[in-house]
Amino acid sequence: MGIAARWIRMGPSGTHDLRAACSGLALSQHGRAAPMVLWGRASAAIAGDLLNAQEGHFTFIVIAPLRLAPGRASRWRAWGLAPALATYRQFGVRAYLDEGALCLNGRRIGESGALAIGGSALVACSFLPRLPNALDGWAERDLEGAFRERIEAQHGWEFENSWPSAAERAAIADALVGELADAK
Repeated sequence: MGIAARWIRMGPSGTHDLRAACSGLALSQHGRAAPMVLWGRASAAIAGDLLNAQEGHFTFIVIAPLRLAPGRASRWRAWGLAPALATYRQFGVRAYLDEGALCLNGRRIGESGALAIGGSALVACSFLPRLPNALDGWAERDLEGAFRERIEAQHGWEFENSWPSAAERAAIADALVGELADAK
């Protein structure tokens, strides 16, 4: 039996929304909480210490209790990005990891970040909005589904679709107020 995990599909989000969601969700988790993945699409360019993504790129953030992450923070990116690499390869794209970024043919196609917030390890990165070999009929759901399957296979997680709880929504709202105040 795998580890119960949550898959949260976010609407299009920008820098402030994404940071608030990450902070609020991470801070509202307890040590025995289920790991989760936030999946979305950048509505605008996102720049920050956790994630850099161009407008229109798909984004993912793994939020896992520290007990599930590798012991050294320096290993978190490789651990969190391995399923993304496997997803690209499943579609025939020979992506690789170089200095914490997903690369293809010597070009960075996904910047990543990793950090701890509260008792959670966060790893984030982006996917290209369209695969270089663009198979006929390829769709967002194909990419999302393949990525979800790769995480389940590599980390032993079993996902349920989820939404933030009332307490998590309140923590996200509080974090958003802080984000907007810091932006001024």
